[in-house]
Amino acid sequence: MAAVTPQLVKQLRDQTGAGMSDCKKALDAVSGDLEAAVKALREKGLAAAAKKSGRATSEGVVEAVLTPERNCGMLVEINCETDFVTRNDSFKDFVQKVSAAVAQHKPTDLASVLATPYGDGQNIKEATGTMIATIGENMSVRRFSRLGKDGNLVQSYVHGGGRVGVLVELSGSDLQKHIENPELLEAAKDVALQVAAMKPLFLEQGAIPSDELKKEEEVFFNQYRNQGKPENILPKIVANRLVTWFKESCLLEQAFVKDDSKNISQFVTEVGKKLGVADLKVVAFERLELGEGVEKKDEDFAAEVEAQIKKGSGN
Repeated sequence: MAAVTPQLVKQLRDQTGAGMSDCKKALDAVSGDLEAAVKALREKGLAAAAKKSGRATSEGVVEAVLTPERNCGMLVEINCETDFVTRNDSFKDFVQKVSAAVAQHKPTDLASVLATPYGDGQNIKEATGTMIATIGENMSVRRFSRLGKDGNLVQSYVHGGGRVGVLVELSGSDLQKHIENPELLEAAKDVALQVAAMKPLFLEQGAIPSDELKKEEEVFFNQYRNQGKPENILPKIVANRLVTWFKESCLLEQAFVKDDSKNISQFVTEVGKKLGVADLKVVAFERLELGEGVEKKDEDFAAEVEAQIKKGSGN
């Protein structure tokens, strides 16, 4: 059983957009279980669909790195405590050197990123410690993602000066013959922009884990049941709602932001036919949003929540 603290109430409100008192009641009802509270709020129609992660609260940048062959791409998230530090020349130089080291050594996971040679006899982990001592603020190379396969094309997009970083991977017959084609690169960039803007959770329906799909079905059934919908028509209502959810959550089924008369799958197929790559398709994507899952200390908000809780309990 977790204590229902102001910070936990804040986290639930950030994830769901529900009111403060509703969040407090939901957490109390499930003894502080955050996931169960999100589910309860959704079933009551008081929350938006659960997001892949919480609202960004940390500062820093997400950097995208592509190999010259464009068959491998990497995202690195470098965090610091304040926006002021991100404008510091020393921090900018550190980010550039980390990106260069990642591009050269092509690490496969976060552990290998931290062990990657940085220069001056240090690896990236050690260089981060040096930076902390230099600027007097905590920092971390926190997350890393990588996409790519020989013969495929990886494109990147970075939004908001490093607030969001995206990689998309496309496959197709003899695709490497077209990797310098501006039209192909622009189309891949458009798909990456789509991922940045529309935040898909999955590539396609077949990529949705069965337990995740079952959870969504259960939420929708309870949601419409709580609205008083007749039990005998619930399966049809839920089936229709799932179709909408697929279009919202699956990249290939999302309406293309630049032309909503087609979805992403159709858009990429059209580009492939035009360029002579009949089997062009998106096979993977990665999206990192700066500070996802990091709780920034916010004493004023915590005090506000505490006051509301006391008010609600009559203390």
